[in-house]
Amino acid sequence: MKKPVAFFLSLFIIYHITTASGCKKDDAPPPPAPDTGTVTDVEGNVYKTIKIGTQVWMAENLKTAKYRNGNPINLVTGEIAWRNLNASKTPAYTYSEFNVINAGLYGHLYNWYAVNDNRSIAPSGWHIPTDAEWTLLIDYLGGKNTI
Repeated sequence: MKKPVAFFLSLFIIYHITTASGCKKDDAPPPPAPDTGTVTDVEGNVYKTIKIGTQVWMAENLKTAKYRNGNPINLVTGEIAWRNLNASKTPAYTYSEFNVINAGLYGHLYNWYAVNDNRSIAPSGWHIPTDAEWTLLIDYLGGKNTI
């Protein structure tokens, strides 16, 4: 019977230590709230956005099955078919691990031909980031060597 008492006593002590040490200085200003918003794709999927530095990024992975003009993007659901797309240069998308259940969690995965297609997978008013834009983001967040 001593174990439960010791266990609850330990929890009581840990609770008081963590609540006492978890205080913050009253005069410290709270961090600024991030600049957020939303963007909607051609299918009506709504994505959260966030301002990082001077740039605004989607805070969620894209999950559209259509180009901006409404044309469908080819869906490929098997690994072999996905690998064969390079030979045919066919724009397409799939799901993580080729499992539709993962679409809700991770969005869609697009091959280069879909990303680079002039019909654009990005929502209206948006574009696929350039290398320079990625570099600006990385530099703002502390550079390539930041852990």
